[in-house]
Amino acid sequence: MNTKVSDCWTLIKPYRKLLIGATISVMLFSNLGLVMPFMLKIAIDKVLPNQDFQLYMVLCGGMILIALSRCMLRYLFNYLISYVQMRVLIDVRHKLFKHLQTLSLRFYQEYRTGKLISNVISDVGQLQQLIGIAAQLCDQIFLIFVTVVILMIMNFQMSLVALIIIPLHFLNLRHSHKIARVDTKAMQEKMSEISANLAETLNGVKVVKSFSKERTECKDFFASLRPTLDIHLRAHTQWALCWNIADVISICAYLAIIGLGTMMVQKSAMTIGDFAAYYSYMGMLLGPINALSAVSANITMGLTSAERIIKLLNTTSEIKEDPHPVKVEHLNGNIEFNNVTFGYDEQKPVLKNFSLKIEPGQKVALVGPSGSGKSTVSSLLLRFYDVNSGEVKVDGINIRKLGIESYRNSIGVVLQEPFLFSGSIKDNIAYAKKGATDEEVKNAAVMANVEEFVTHLDQRYETIIGENGASLSGGQKQRLAIARAVLKNPSILILDEATSALDTVSEHLVQQALDRLMEGKTTVIIAHRLSTIKNADMIVVLNEGRIVQQGKHDDLLQQEGIYKEMYFSQKKTVESI
Repeated sequence: MNTKVSDCWTLIKPYRKLLIGATISVMLFSNLGLVMPFMLKIAIDKVLPNQDFQLYMVLCGGMILIALSRCMLRYLFNYLISYVQMRVLIDVRHKLFKHLQTLSLRFYQEYRTGKLISNVISDVGQLQQLIGIAAQLCDQIFLIFVTVVILMIMNFQMSLVALIIIPLHFLNLRHSHKIARVDTKAMQEKMSEISANLAETLNGVKVVKSFSKERTECKDFFASLRPTLDIHLRAHTQWALCWNIADVISICAYLAIIGLGTMMVQKSAMTIGDFAAYYSYMGMLLGPINALSAVSANITMGLTSAERIIKLLNTTSEIKEDPHPVKVEHLNGNIEFNNVTFGYDEQKPVLKNFSLKIEPGQKVALVGPSGSGKSTVSSLLLRFYDVNSGEVKVDGINIRKLGIESYRNSIGVVLQEPFLFSGSIKDNIAYAKKGATDEEVKNAAVMANVEEFVTHLDQRYETIIGENGASLSGGQKQRLAIARAVLKNPSILILDEATSALDTVSEHLVQQALDRLMEGKTTVIIAHRLSTIKNADMIVVLNEGRIVQQGKHDDLLQQEGIYKEMYFSQKKTVESI
């Protein structure tokens, strides 16, 4: 397996000492149990023939002390291992989530959300299980070693049996692990894919219902589950075979020991007490070996999950922060695109030698046909992607040299379809500013025309809006997103078709809010409805990644070109409604 033990060890680095403590406690617990067969030998060879009840009471007292000590050690082990498991569960999930926040937008476009959820929840859960098994694994291996030493001291000839069965068990486990690992990995990958499909279907439940596709989705979901049955059966059949082989080897070992032991007792080469103790120690040897066979499937699943977690943690963002970033508290808003070429696939550029200068406080609208590169400009300005060639500057500084967090804190974005969290209206607005007061939230709401509909709600600002604002209309959600941007008070504002999906009344209210928001800010407007950008300081017309026209609304209408065609086409459409 590609996953090294050292990699798994790294994941639990802060809790190594506690895990070692738990392992030591369980080892002591097991080793105290090794005294029991020796006491059995004394009872058979000394107490029974001589009826020495005083010695019997001493043995009973010793066994009770050992039992109490074992109870304390078992309690200590369970407490320590439970603590380590839960802390690792929390810390690795937190580490994964924190790492996911650093990854670029391209990663999220290529890696499905459901698979990420599976990594954070299911895989870490398997890792948690592996930690408990690891402690017991160390204990079982140590117990096997100590037991073999005791057996050899007691009777070297009979111990040759133990020296034969241990390699046989090892080869059996190794062979089964090698075969089952492939199926285990395939199963976990398949379950991740199923999680991704499930998340996608649930997110698109409106579309599913509107097309009456419930039955189709159920059939598809069952069809995706069906292969997991074959994989599961194949893997577990292999482990069942492994366990059965282990049982056969153990039974053969027991039979061999009984035969050899009987012969030696008959020849007076060992006492009945020695034979009983030896047989008990043999059981203590085979017990851990069989236990290893039983947990091998869980070990394989745990290591496969650890491999997936480590692979995700080793994924790096293509957006690298400068080793010595320039941190900014306020930007003037002077934006420059200098000969920028960019493509999501480098072989297919979306922007080609794109150059544009935007002065501080200027309102610039980007228009053009779908796929002309309008939204790509805003993504590059936000540094969701890095340019393939050329540079993007803000206030004369290449944005690659700016600290990502401080830079993005100076930019506000209002999208065509704003994303809202499932909390309250107040929480969604306050998301823009840490420690925002109720008064600041309310002022932002007033400026964004949120107050207009909040006053009609029973809980007002404490109203829970549901997942992605399910209880709000499109215009209300948009105004809420604008209120969030108002509270942030950015130096640069990006409006990505913020009114294109709204009705006339909602558009009027949203446009009022946007006008207040844009005041005094450098604004980049990505527009679909050309009627909303008549007052822009500059309109930039894009086509196939290049600027084909540039100027004010009235000037562009005097020119033959894309802008004039789009404007009168939209006007004609509106008049015909």
